[in-house]
Amino acid sequence: MTQHSGITKPALQPADVAMLQAVLRGWCQEKSCGIASPAAQHVARELVSWFECGIRDQRKLSDLMRYMHFDFKSLPVSTEAPRRESVRSAANISETNVL
Repeated sequence: MTQHSGITKPALQPADVAMLQAVLRGWCQEKSCGIASPAAQHVARELVSWFECGIRDQRKLSDLMRYMHFDFKSLPVSTEAPRRESVRSAANISETNVL
């Protein structure tokens, strides 16, 4: 066991490290990012933190990293203002849902 900031944590086992590396490699591949990049290093630290908090499933960790590091810059952004009818329709829908 290792001591860090007064909290005792179990040591990572080789299988744990291999799984975390696989998640990180997958994230790097999706993001076209080098594994030694600052972004990958940040994600690696987050992965270990989530693992130490009890999330041990590879798929859940992959999904979490995908969600936590969503690239909002790649989303299309409309520069047009919404049409008046659309705003009115949206308001009517939310009023109906409240009733």
